[in-house]
Amino acid sequence: MGSVETQTSIDISSLDPLRSKSEIIDPAIREAESLRDGPSYWWRTSGQDLSRMLVEAGYPEECRRQFLDFYRDIICPLLGGRPEPSSRPTCAGWDGNPFEYSFEFKGSNKKAGVRFILDLTEFRPLRKDKPMDMTTVERVLDVLRQRSPMYDETWHRAMERWYVYANAPLEKQRDLVRRVGIQTQAILGFDINAKILEKAPGMLPVMAKSYFPPDYAAVDHHLTNFQSLSIGLRLLPDIGQYPNLLRGLKLLEDYVEDHPQYQSSGRGMSPDLVRAGMARVKIYMRYEGDSFDEIWDYYTLGGRIPDLDSDKEKLRDLTELTTGKDYPASKIRSETWVEKKRRHIFRSKPHALYFSLTPDKPYPVPKLYYYPAQKAPNDEAIAKGVDAWMAKYGWQDGGKTVEERVQNVFTHRRLDEKPGIITFVGLGRKENSSDLSLQVYVTPELYETPRY
Repeated sequence: MGSVETQTSIDISSLDPLRSKSEIIDPAIREAESLRDGPSYWWRTSGQDLSRMLVEAGYPEECRRQFLDFYRDIICPLLGGRPEPSSRPTCAGWDGNPFEYSFEFKGSNKKAGVRFILDLTEFRPLRKDKPMDMTTVERVLDVLRQRSPMYDETWHRAMERWYVYANAPLEKQRDLVRRVGIQTQAILGFDINAKILEKAPGMLPVMAKSYFPPDYAAVDHHLTNFQSLSIGLRLLPDIGQYPNLLRGLKLLEDYVEDHPQYQSSGRGMSPDLVRAGMARVKIYMRYEGDSFDEIWDYYTLGGRIPDLDSDKEKLRDLTELTTGKDYPASKIRSETWVEKKRRHIFRSKPHALYFSLTPDKPYPVPKLYYYPAQKAPNDEAIAKGVDAWMAKYGWQDGGKTVEERVQNVFTHRRLDEKPGIITFVGLGRKENSSDLSLQVYVTPELYETPRY
């Protein structure tokens, strides 16, 4: 691959289609006074990343403007100071940075979508008086309540009552943090959707969701992580009105009963922030093995989920191609001691699956999150593997490759240097169709390489 381009961003006020996108600079980003100032730092780095991703995915100018204004004015001030060597890691990026972004592709629609998750736990500086405080999350929800169409937080609040300990006595908060080993109470997720502006001009073009780790409730109530997730769903108000959610959960419970090693694998629960009749609830589970047969059994819940046979070879190919199956051996170099330490981090990251429970289906809709950096020599090998998979299954439309998109977004290093930018590669069904969805997750490595 050629040399890395100079760091640039996106002009959302005067896009000229005849100009090279790599030459366009967002004036608001360029004019940030000082990278030592927290909001300016996050706007200049993560804001620039997301700005580039939206252009790479072909989002309309007005959608980019509306979203980036929200990101600059609301999100950046809540992220605290810039990362320092002493900054405590969040639960998002592998290096501790508070972000994970993704490009999403669908089999029936070659256009890419952009999503991201955000851990707003107060670590920069560290919040010691109330370590489980949720003020930063509440400030974002206050804005979404006013500006996000279809926003509803009923199920979010119900899960919050079970999973969140922000109002517990200080000593209990500290004890739970010590015993669980993390401090994050909730993570927010955003799906940037230009169609919202077609139906609701002037509103915020995002659909949001929240993610709750089950660990605190599990420790507090002497449960396994999976039991904590199962109870959390059953505590939702009027859950009996949505029997398919309970039927889907029962299939997952039965599978875990048959495979008790997964009792400790519960990773999180995520409700859409829309009204109950429309909301999905996703249950995230870890998989710490390395067997495709086990992954397939998990994905199908031992055959309990119907009509998945056509997914099997697609999943197998994705896991093989993204770990560098066809990557030239001549491009693989020996790792330094520092790189071997990084590799150890990646090898400790488990794969994951989610099971999406919806009011419309009596069984979960599954998705695999494969972590290719456990084995892949570098990010280039992973990206080329995704592109090979897309070409094999007719998902390429002749436009930019995943490799090109990712390198155009992240110019702080070359993709062939090492792994770390691309994290999970997700493949699974969509809830409302038989379509597959492919997501390529990326993280900006801002704790490892702050880009001051």
